[in-house]
Amino acid sequence: RSRLHEQEDIIGRTKVSCAPLSGGEEFTTPDFNMKGKNGPIIPDDSHMRLMHPNQNNGVQMLRRGFNYTDGSDGLGHLDAALFFIAFVCDPRTHFIPLLDTITQSDALSEYLKHTGSAVFAVPPGIKDENDFIASGLF
Repeated sequence: RSRLHEQEDIIGRTKVSCAPLSGGEEFTTPDFNMKGKNGPIIPDDSHMRLMHPNQNNGVQMLRRGFNYTDGSDGLGHLDAALFFIAFVCDPRTHFIPLLDTITQSDALSEYLKHTGSAVFAVPPGIKDENDFIASGLF
């Protein structure tokens, strides 16, 4: 287990308020240039810094994590994980580059274990009575 300060450095946010380590509240824009006595306030290898659109040529994704628990694994260890879902325009330009960054540089990667992936196409909705689902694909 990591100490609270180490956990916050890995993520780049305070654990209690989810504010960037540079200050403010949860949705305050992080100040990646702010320095502390030992270097950047938000560490260079923090998850937030590496995944932020300002660090990735504006690439964005809508992402959410969902907790998963299934009791004990039979040896007394908690069987728990995080399901991660991301919505992107194009996985080749908006997801794969960020995934590469996570696996190569992100301090959080020490705590991650990838077990599966899937990609789904989600066509736009119906615009009017003359439209139909996935009409934009034709």
